[in-house]
Amino acid sequence: MSVVVIAVATESGVPIFSRKRGNNESVQFSTIASLHGINMFSKCHNLSMINTQVDNGAILWKEYCKSVTLIGIATGGLECDLELLLSCVHDAMVFCIGKKDLETLKNIDQIKRDLRQCYPILDYLLESLDPNALSSPLPTLVLDLIQSILCPQSQQLQQALDHYAESVTGRWACLIIHGHLVATSSDFCELDPREARLMLLLAAAQDGAPLRDTPVYLPQMSPNVAFRAVTCKLLADVYILVVCGATPALSQIDEIVLQCWEGYATIIKEAKLGYPRNFPTSLTFEPCVLGNKRRLRKYV
Repeated sequence: MSVVVIAVATESGVPIFSRKRGNNESVQFSTIASLHGINMFSKCHNLSMINTQVDNGAILWKEYCKSVTLIGIATGGLECDLELLLSCVHDAMVFCIGKKDLETLKNIDQIKRDLRQCYPILDYLLESLDPNALSSPLPTLVLDLIQSILCPQSQQLQQALDHYAESVTGRWACLIIHGHLVATSSDFCELDPREARLMLLLAAAQDGAPLRDTPVYLPQMSPNVAFRAVTCKLLADVYILVVCGATPALSQIDEIVLQCWEGYATIIKEAKLGYPRNFPTSLTFEPCVLGNKRRLRKYV
């Protein structure tokens, strides 16, 4: 099983990045050029390359912002919605550097450097696509839904998140356990589900840093003006993320986190016990049941 995502500049064909999951060798420059050439040849003849079936796999081309072409390759029997995957990859690119830079591509070398910050999110996406990776700590993703945990502590945690968000002059905040959404601030539902999912991916792809400050662009709400996302590690595999303004300083947020959350350690540990079951033990379902809240694009 292997999945590869390649980004190239549409006009010039210059490779921007290539990320892969699986045992296949890295895609060579000549192969990237050939794949892009096929797509450009089709465009010159007013044709649209929808997808291509290959031995035990598929290839898909998708152009975004009239400037970037994403190429998805899935082989080895992987059942993967490549169009949805490429859409998620494009959202992650906008999330990290903004839509304007992707549209203009004025300095492609700078764009390539700036996009490195989204590599952890892209790698997390690709790694978690494999349902057979039983040894992996990453959960298998449903790409267009938000992974969630139902727990009795969610209301208490929501109150704590509201207080924390207000204390740091933030608006949207969430608590994440093992990459799953556990609780949110009252205003979090204002975000488009795609943006909410990116927030979770940002926290899930953290490398264990206790406190991190990241500029982010919201693909739907604010694709050209950056917000400030502050991610804090409360316990092992437990993060809180808040979107706030330029103040307070990161050092002050560190103190506010302690003030707001030191009394919730026991509650969070109790909520953490719900993983990987992801719903209370008082409820009984068949193992094959998937709960899906369609309006908010959340699932258990």
